[in-house]
Amino acid sequence: MHESQKAVNRITASELDASLRRGERIAVLDVRRREAWSADPARVPGALWVPIEEVPRRARDLPADTHLVVYCS
Repeated sequence: MHESQKAVNRITASELDASLRRGERIAVLDVRRREAWSADPARVPGALWVPIEEVPRRARDLPADTHLVVYCS
């Protein structure tokens, strides 16, 4: 794998919940667009909200020293 490529794994909401409860170092990134994010009161506690269209511009602000879980719905 090229150095700039990262492995992408899928996990379920239950697996994420279990990992967070175990205290694993995970940053959760909510990439829903503003309309979807505003319309849905459900949030993952502690998740960072960065609308998908802003991710390239804000990529440097994302944690680099932990696993990153990205979700959109």
